[in-house]
Amino acid sequence: MKMRAPSFLQSLPSRKRLVLLICLITSVHVAMTDVANAQSHEVEDFYKSKSINFIVGFNTGGSADAYARLIGRHISRHIPGSPKVTIRNMQGAGSLNAANYIYNVSQRDGSEIGLFAGHLAIDPAISEGAFKYDAQKFGWIGSPAAAVNVCISRKESTFTSLHDVIKNEMIIGTTGAAGNSTYDMPTILNNIVGSKFKLVKGYAGSAALNIAMIRGEIEGFCGVGLDYLRGAGLAEGNANILVQVGLVKSAQLPLAPFIMDHPMNEDDRQIMRFVFGWLNFERVIVTPPGVPQARFEALREGFEATMRDPLFLEDAQRAQLNIEAMRGSDISKFLVESYQTPLAIRHKAKKYLGR
Repeated sequence: MKMRAPSFLQSLPSRKRLVLLICLITSVHVAMTDVANAQSHEVEDFYKSKSINFIVGFNTGGSADAYARLIGRHISRHIPGSPKVTIRNMQGAGSLNAANYIYNVSQRDGSEIGLFAGHLAIDPAISEGAFKYDAQKFGWIGSPAAAVNVCISRKESTFTSLHDVIKNEMIIGTTGAAGNSTYDMPTILNNIVGSKFKLVKGYAGSAALNIAMIRGEIEGFCGVGLDYLRGAGLAEGNANILVQVGLVKSAQLPLAPFIMDHPMNEDDRQIMRFVFGWLNFERVIVTPPGVPQARFEALREGFEATMRDPLFLEDAQRAQLNIEAMRGSDISKFLVESYQTPLAIRHKAKKYLGR
């Protein structure tokens, strides 16, 4: 449909009409620029007089804490007003305590952000629990790194591939029941690809699993990432990687079998994306709902600029922290799609997981 000029313009000679149109367009542009400048000044004035509290849902000294402190050292340069960033650790319930706090208690003025486990973004769609938030209403700033989770066996094991586990029963350890990656991953694989992982529950953390594997109590375990393998001395051929799980094959594991390359029907592919898609944003940074839009955009843009900052990237390399950033807008898009997953697929995923 063609746009028609207002009637008072149509009555003017063509030259005057053109001049007036140019003047109107220029006035609108100037007005919009003035609004943008005013918002920019407001954001800068706000952060000049504020510090940012960075709530981290994990213990001091762990890899999630290391990412938060690394970002905290650099992001200030990329936020108008250069606010000081103060880390506050709030561990508990796998970072659920922090997620609930950020959503319900944190100041909604842009002075508080938080980091928690990526799976908490999708868990409320899979099972009931102490989730005191609507995941889609967080302000998603971004994630510094994607993750890939793996199943491993001890170096001397006869189980060297997922195909071996499809043929024969393999005893592995877990640190908990449904909702824990050391349980969820092998349970899903048993249901989707027909593997024969036999789960022994009750180990107190991944370190205990590694000790049990070394002692020969178990053949291996699932649901750990590359950061853990490196820290535990299990990288560089010191354990067999049976399969890697995620939405995208890791460039750091070019030879390890990728689960999405395994034959499966479309329903089961949807379940894999639904249950494990959060691995693309293993640790997420958010604001509570309701932060003024200009301040939220400044935080999101500051994060994205930090991820490109050569000084930040050099610091990350020295700390041996992998950076594969995901933008907040992409996380939001993924969550919209995930929460629209058909109920039949969700129910099937819940059944597989025993939730």
